[in-house]
Amino acid sequence: MNQNQLKTAAEKAAARTEAWMLRHMVEENLFNQEIADPVKYYKWPLALVARGKKEEARQLLDWINKNCLAKNGDYLSNRSGFHKEFHIYSTLWMTLAAVELDLNELVRKHLSFILQFHNPLSGGLATFPAPAGSITEDPVTTAFLGMAACSLNDRTLANLILPFFKRLAEQEIVDNKFWLRMAYNGSLIKTIPENAEPKEYVIHIRNEEECYYFLGAACYFLARYMETFGNEVLPLAEKYADLLEMAGEKALSTIWAAKVAPGCTALYSVTGDQRFLNLAQPVIQAVLNGQHPDGYWLKNGKPWVTVSAEQCFWLTDISKRF
Repeated sequence: MNQNQLKTAAEKAAARTEAWMLRHMVEENLFNQEIADPVKYYKWPLALVARGKKEEARQLLDWINKNCLAKNGDYLSNRSGFHKEFHIYSTLWMTLAAVELDLNELVRKHLSFILQFHNPLSGGLATFPAPAGSITEDPVTTAFLGMAACSLNDRTLANLILPFFKRLAEQEIVDNKFWLRMAYNGSLIKTIPENAEPKEYVIHIRNEEECYYFLGAACYFLARYMETFGNEVLPLAEKYADLLEMAGEKALSTIWAAKVAPGCTALYSVTGDQRFLNLAQPVIQAVLNGQHPDGYWLKNGKPWVTVSAEQCFWLTDISKRF
């Protein structure tokens, strides 16, 4: 696809997902029945804001808050798997929506909780809220805090986050392994805990179905930083592009790389460097190919509630960058 075709395809796909989301909210009578875990809709408010549906986004966020928001700014839920482990990441999706909706008190409440777990020494943000000795810091959670800093025009916070991504990018890659997590002392975690998901700790560069989306999140934060504050982080963004080029087009042509699409498209829109768009294109195509005709993406034969809303948000962003 050329750029115009990509733009059109991304916008049409996002519109289909928006339509499905709005139908789903009505058909499920979402706000008038007991839902086991309203937090599973954590990506929906930001996606709806991106689609211009601010009233629906505010209503959905209010509903999640009413059912799950604790006094300390955390969310109580029955999350499992990735969304239990990446606890703070989930909240940051709602923080970003609250910023766009001018819900300043909610933003303050979220950040008063979240920033307790930001490490000013490493720059990283805890994957899961825990005592310092038990904390791991990861690139997707930290990137989303960086995105919030950019949305709030908080250069001080954004600058405090950068060392985490510099440290990750400087690691020596041995046996094609790129380690994703840091301990509170800033050291890379190279021992995968028992019962943990290995893909959430290390990427085997060039292998397919690795979690390249961690690198895509880093790219998106760095693009937002350049849009907001200046291009001094471009050399760092290029290091992440180097890693993605090492992975190769085949490895990036899966949903596991999904955040690479908006991350590299955003870098392209900021720099005009075709290199970044070349990295984004196969990922965009893979995401588009996975969409069901009714607008969602499938998991275990059912609409994938979290990923469908996420792709609606990213595809909307992508369509505006050409």
